[in-house]
Amino acid sequence: MTDRVPSVREERANVSRDTPLTAEQRERYVRNIDVVGMGIEGQRRLLASKVLVIGAGGLGSPVLTYLAAAGVGRIDIVDGDHVELKNMQRQVIHTELGRNKAESAAERMRALNPDVTVGVFPEYLTHERAVELFPNYDLVLDCCDTFGAKFLISDAAAEVDAPLVWATAVGMQGQCSVFGVPDAHGECIYLRDLIPEEPAVGDYPLAVEVGVLGAMVGQVGALQATEAIKLLAGFGEPLVGRVMVLDAARARWSVLPLRKVT
Repeated sequence: MTDRVPSVREERANVSRDTPLTAEQRERYVRNIDVVGMGIEGQRRLLASKVLVIGAGGLGSPVLTYLAAAGVGRIDIVDGDHVELKNMQRQVIHTELGRNKAESAAERMRALNPDVTVGVFPEYLTHERAVELFPNYDLVLDCCDTFGAKFLISDAAAEVDAPLVWATAVGMQGQCSVFGVPDAHGECIYLRDLIPEEPAVGDYPLAVEVGVLGAMVGQVGALQATEAIKLLAGFGEPLVGRVMVLDAARARWSVLPLRKVT
């Protein structure tokens, strides 16, 4: 049997998770419950959890879908953008053009799983708003697609000691890691430990220049959702102090160690 590790919620707050599952919930989540390390206790933890997902686009589509299906009890979405035709190749949670992405995604999630409470913030995130919101959640997920937004999110998370599941995807390459959770050395790592300064425009490829394969983004978003579920339910080994890198063109996953910048 896999040793159970403390969930994010257990480490950050003393919250009861003793509410028994209903017969319908036992049936809905039976394949979750059967996973070694999860069990009924882990499922109750998911149902008692509250997460904030920033971005309902390419990464957000699989993240939001899988977290809702898994039974994460409260999922709030931040996104001020609207669905465009060019999004539809990868942002598979949406079905209607012109709608705010947070509201569109929330409608799909509510239909998928009525157990889940979904809230929306149809706005673009600012640092001040991030610092205000992040302490209210067990976990934050960065599903944005610009370096500016990613540094804003990571810096705000570091400021308020919020755990963060981070990912990026462009072209045929993606990366994912867990920030703000103590590593084996007791240190909490954030984005600036991986990339100390925001790269200058032109120093890195953009999706508008090199494209982005929808199925590849789905792989990375599914990995984000997996890491979030492990953290919330309290089992497995999350990507703390490690960065998982996908080279989809060559069908290769790599795991790189990450230490705090001193």
